[in-house]
Amino acid sequence: MRQPILRSKRLTLQPAKSNDVIPLQALWSQPEVRRFLFDDRDVSFELAESVLGSALACAPSGYGLWLVYLENQPEILGCVGLMPATTAAEYESGLAGLLEPVVALAAVHWHKGYAQEALSEVLTYAFDRLQQPCLCAVNDVPNVASERMLKKLGFDILSEVQGPKYRLRTYQLPHSSWMVLNHA
Repeated sequence: MRQPILRSKRLTLQPAKSNDVIPLQALWSQPEVRRFLFDDRDVSFELAESVLGSALACAPSGYGLWLVYLENQPEILGCVGLMPATTAAEYESGLAGLLEPVVALAAVHWHKGYAQEALSEVLTYAFDRLQQPCLCAVNDVPNVASERMLKKLGFDILSEVQGPKYRLRTYQLPHSSWMVLNHA
């Protein structure tokens, strides 16, 4: 199963390709984006290439990264994805083997509901098409906007631990909770 194109009310999510490394590096290099996503480290071309390569390796299984666009617009708003839960599983062993959503939007597109809309589409895909029993997430405690979004989408806090730069919270979202929230 390859990653499909996903569509929501306002957005088109296109599966990432190897030639997307330059726009992704530009996105991930924005100080507001890299602050939490990369613990404020500079995002070199090599790092962006490595992250994208990891995502592309997941594509045959139907997940990885998608670039986020407004419907019928050429400008990339950001990216959203499903990746193996490596970071979350480091801190919460019960999360090993689960998929973890990621989202990064250019700062000029914040506070418009795009991140939640894109992530909701990916979560629906993960549960409905990939038949995932549970998803997990990890979030830096100071990233209040992302925490608020995770809670709106139904994620429950599991634990809080010290991360490399910030305190982190791990979350889980069982399929049953997603169904209650989205099909009630």
